Amino acid sequence: MLDYHYLTFLTVCDTLSYTEAAKVLNLTQPAVSKHIAQLQEELGLTLFEYKQKRLSITSAGQYLYKLVSKMKKEGEVGLSSLFSDEYPLEINVGCTFTIGNYLISRPFAQLLLRFPNTRLNLQVENTRNLLHDLNLDRLDCGFVEGDFDRRAFQHRLFRKEPLICVCSPENPLGEGIANFQQLQNQRIILREPGSGLGNLVNQVLQSNGLFDHHLNCMHIGNYQVMKDFVVNDLGVAFLYASSVEEELANGDLRQVYFKEALPVHEMFFIYRRENPAVEQIIRNFDLFEMLPDLLD
Repeated sequence: MLDYHYLTFLTVCDTLSYTEAAKVLNLTQPAVSKHIAQLQEELGLTLFEYKQKRLSITSAGQYLYKLVSKMKKEGEVGLSSLFSDEYPLEINVGCTFTIGNYLISRPFAQLLLRFPNTRLNLQVENTRNLLHDLNLDRLDCGFVEGDFDRRAFQHRLFRKEPLICVCSPENPLGEGIANFQQLQNQRIILREPGSGLGNLVNQVLQSNGLFDHHLNCMHIGNYQVMKDFVVNDLGVAFLYASSVEEELANGDLRQVYFKEALPVHEMFFIYRRENPAVEQIIRNFDLFEMLPDLLD
């Protein structure tokens, strides 16, 4: 049977009135209000609000209404069953390029082994496009390396990743300790505008007195192509350490060491505050309990 809190929730959504919902459910109006208050407290979400003295459903409430309506239609199972390993759950996840290509496959492999009926749709984009899709509710959650509005999204630290500079073994910049002024004589290969990595590298360059309009810069939107260009001595690039481990070990790339320290960058798992599905996914999948062991 559907939990009575959710039956009350559906009825209030349909009537947009606590009083009318009470009549339909044969309850008192205070009882209806209590059910909704308890549900909001359990989920940590605001489901209804008053606009010009009229009750309206928040975006969180609309999202939950779709989920619970589907649940009721398909057999009135309990809400927890909707997110269990026995019920097919569909989740739309976004990852920025570095995370999607190099960091996310192992934890998601474990997640899918643990919950084999999960329907995972994974979109790999730059930070700007992922934030756009998250704001439009095209994605349920995302793993990002770029800046985001921390007031608009719930966020949890996913990983700390060192930024390093790499060059071809034939490039003399890789010999000894370099300084940033030497980059003025190099072609610097950067990610495209809107990329979290691209923005980070620009910040590093500018903090060391280098601006791209004074430099020989090339922008490439594909991470592997960037690495191939560096391997073939067509420039240098600042990349995350995990993404070039194999090339460094094989001798295809060489790390450039600077007198100045390079940052260790934080990457985050983010989702909108008003998304109850993701709240339940985190609670049931123990996602963040799995990630540290898999990624460290």
